Amino acid sequence: MNHSFVDGNKRIGHAAMETYLMLNGYQIEATVDEQEKIILDLSAGNLTRKTFTNWLKNHVVHITTGGECMK
Repeated sequence: MNHSFVDGNKRIGHAAMETYLMLNGYQIEATVDEQEKIILDLSAGNLTRKTFTNWLKNHVVHITTGGECMK
């Protein structure tokens, strides 16, 4: 909820998350629209951290295996 930038906080947060995952061999397997919706819901306070974490665990796959979720 604390905003570091005047604009673009959600985009920067999402980009940082994706970069971290990619550097560790994972990627988010969801459409751009799905990812946008989940980030907007999270930032609006419509999701708890636990709900977001569960969504992410179910949509992150290892790059080399292509189907192994982080569960």
